[in-house]
Amino acid sequence: RGVFVYVWTFKSASAEEKSISEVQAGSMIPEPKIKREREMVILVYDISKKKNIGTIIRSAVAFGVSKILVVGQKKNLKTFGHQRTRDFMQFVYFDKFDEAVTYLKKNDFQIFGIEITKEAKSVTEHKFHKKSAFIFGNEGSGMNPKAFKACDQFLYIPQYGHGTASLNVSVAASIVLHHFSNWAMYPETGREGQKFVVDQSMKITQPHVNFKPTEKDLKRLERIARREGKLREQEKPSSSQLTKSETTSVSKQQKVNNTSNQPADTAKTSNSASKRRKLSSQVTCSET
Repeated sequence: RGVFVYVWTFKSASAEEKSISEVQAGSMIPEPKIKREREMVILVYDISKKKNIGTIIRSAVAFGVSKILVVGQKKNLKTFGHQRTRDFMQFVYFDKFDEAVTYLKKNDFQIFGIEITKEAKSVTEHKFHKKSAFIFGNEGSGMNPKAFKACDQFLYIPQYGHGTASLNVSVAASIVLHHFSNWAMYPETGREGQKFVVDQSMKITQPHVNFKPTEKDLKRLERIARREGKLREQEKPSSSQLTKSETTSVSKQQKVNNTSNQPADTAKTSNSASKRRKLSSQVTCSET
């Protein structure tokens, strides 16, 4: 008697490959809280200055961008200047630029490069697609060849002065996004006083998709948590301050009570004593 075991080996996709394919298909990305037929996204690629990225995030939240695609997730995305708007934005991370482009193509996005070319149309003409993705060039060198090749169309922002050759990338992004939201007829956000209303319920519950934090990222998150913990402790009144304030208020109340509860006899006695002092002074003056 014997047992024969036949083993077949199959090549299966690694967890990382599955994760990439799922992101490309869009199955891992949560649906936006506001579903719009006309949707715009931003592809952040080759933008180096952290302040520009932060300002772009702020404008993206203001004008209704559904998500921001970030290429190069191993790098820490610096968002200085976002002014607490980052919590209202969905970020999807890709290791490679081609993966982000594949996701956009599979989900029927038309890619617009914001660059001055011979074929570029003015952004004021509103030649948008119902699902539009915008790529902005580098601050110094403009759009690199890989991004240039991936674009379906190009848009430029017309100028009317004569003193600058180009705009800051975050300023250009704000102008383009505002034009799209006007073209898409997004409903205007409500106003209260001199500001727009911030709806805390619109915060993104899962803001980072396919993000793999590095050791540097984890250390930074720990520092942020410690700093926020210290701020919360500073905002709370200490027990010694609380006791001192309570003691002061109690002593003041006691003084008020003592004054109001002073016996009538004591008040009369003090009045008669003052009268006697006045009479004695008058007598002395008359004798002299």
